[in-house]
Amino acid sequence: MIEAVLVVLTKAHPGREADLDDWYTNIHIRDALRFRGSITAQRFVRSEHQPMAVPPEYDWQYFALYDVFDPERFSREHWENALTSRMMVTTAIDDSVLEDYHYYPLAFRNNDPDTAHSGGVVFEQFNAAPGKDAELRAWYADHYLPAAARRAGVQSAALLAFRSFGQMIPTTPKYNYVGIYKVNSGDSWKAWKDLPELAGSPLVEQESLLITHWDKLTEKLTKDHVQHPTSEGLAAEEGARARMGDDVMTGGTEKLGAA
Repeated sequence: MIEAVLVVLTKAHPGREADLDDWYTNIHIRDALRFRGSITAQRFVRSEHQPMAVPPEYDWQYFALYDVFDPERFSREHWENALTSRMMVTTAIDDSVLEDYHYYPLAFRNNDPDTAHSGGVVFEQFNAAPGKDAELRAWYADHYLPAAARRAGVQSAALLAFRSFGQMIPTTPKYNYVGIYKVNSGDSWKAWKDLPELAGSPLVEQESLLITHWDKLTEKLTKDHVQHPTSEGLAAEEGARARMGDDVMTGGTEKLGAA
């Protein structure tokens, strides 16, 4: 049972995108899924097609989603193992800012459970207008989400909220709410352009609203894939570890919640 979704936004130091990709896809996700508390993980890359203007300071390149059944245990495993041989971190990652937060589901809809998610993600980030949290949650769950889930190409829709429980890092995110729409069509993001419902709602703090589109970068990886790897998976991980060598970070755990 999924208790939370870990949302991770990352970027590479200039010119080191390939190194970050190699480490994250072939090493880091596998290390994380070996920890207790996790279920699945998948990576996405920022699309060249966006439903709204993205501010220049929002310069994340990559987006990852982890389905988690025990966020407190999952976070503790990170606190205890980060920067050790069980979770080496490449120097290619720009860790000057950590965007790594568990969000907890409030509403969910899957239009066709028999159809796998094969595309990207439309990602909504927003806050409630002052004093409107309860109204926003009810409106989004009862009105907005069911309508948005019917947009062309949407496979599933979810509303999630931040809470302090089980977090990895001792900071709070800019956004208290996220909407995660998994889409199976490359053009699905267009349904979020020029739509007044979210951008025009008095329940939403308009100045913080951000909607981004992310393309699929990797297939979904499960704990079973890691615990019972194929020969191809083992070869990919071993090759990535050899390429990374000792080019790993040795400091930074002070940014974690248990430090």
